[in-house]
Amino acid sequence: MSKIVFAGAGTAGHVEPALAVALWLRAQGQEIEMIFLGTDGGVESRLVPAANFPLSLINKTPFPRRINGELFRWPLNFVRTLRQVNQVVKGADLVIGFGGYVAAPAYLVARAKRIPIIAHEANAKTGMANKLAKFCGATVLRAFGESTPERVGIPLRESIVQLSQLSASDRLIAKHHALRTLQLDPNAPTILIFGGSLGSMKFNATIEGARTAISASGIQMIHGVGVNNELPQASTGYLPLHYIDDMALAYSAADLVISRSGAVTVAEVSVLGIYSLFIPLPIGNGEQVENARSVVEQGGGEILDNSTFTADWLISEVSAVMKRAESWRAGQKRIEFPLNAAEQIGLRSLKELANG
Repeated sequence: MSKIVFAGAGTAGHVEPALAVALWLRAQGQEIEMIFLGTDGGVESRLVPAANFPLSLINKTPFPRRINGELFRWPLNFVRTLRQVNQVVKGADLVIGFGGYVAAPAYLVARAKRIPIIAHEANAKTGMANKLAKFCGATVLRAFGESTPERVGIPLRESIVQLSQLSASDRLIAKHHALRTLQLDPNAPTILIFGGSLGSMKFNATIEGARTAISASGIQMIHGVGVNNELPQASTGYLPLHYIDDMALAYSAADLVISRSGAVTVAEVSVLGIYSLFIPLPIGNGEQVENARSVVEQGGGEILDNSTFTADWLISEVSAVMKRAESWRAGQKRIEFPLNAAEQIGLRSLKELANG
């Protein structure tokens, strides 16, 4: 039996694509042992077992960005993490990386053991982990950029793919069904707001300050506040949720999305044709700005600086943004994005196993 180790953890943006590939491989009926690397506290601790895949937890050892005590303790901690990863990777025929803190040690161990590596770069700008993957001899597949054999898109949930393929009339039916299911007004304009799987304190504070005025204007909101944040009181036209388990249902209900511009979110709103207000996370290497720019340049949304996104701004601008969203929807426009990324990565994985 072949063995594949999936290294993608921390946020849904890393875990969901990995699961999509694993589920595609499982559906092929071949005998493949698939195991996920993860860390304590990441969303993988809930999502991976729910999909019936084994999960091995390792220590999270990010490289310190400042000179402090952690910097001097990091080498020893990282060696311990490598030993943990080594136990999981032992006997593997392939490592597939999707980012997060588990990816770098998985790449290093795989290279030392001469195990083939496939790395998927979800962002428009390559991150440090996948730069390391390339150094380790990985086949690096991309989500964004020019159309080449290496550009495969992002593995999306099957429910999102199916929703993207509905006709305009069926999408309208799905919209009304979703709003009724969520106990919202099926005829009211609706905004879906979320700051990633872990939520955003900035988003939550802005919405808390603006929601009364926005609801009074006749616009309703679905608000993902994050699994570890306090859940606000629901009110007429305002539905707060800790975590949005059924993203296809939430997207079906939405006329406008307000979100960070993580790669998965950008791909989802692109294929669904939902106009989006992107507020890139103001940390990292600028990858979220680049992700959003690929949609904005084609008219599918706009970028707003994190510091500008305040309750006052939202109250004064939401109607204008909603009108642009309605125009985008009326034109039945969408941004083209590959819909078969899970299959493409899965086929490459099977080829690697066959060659091994």
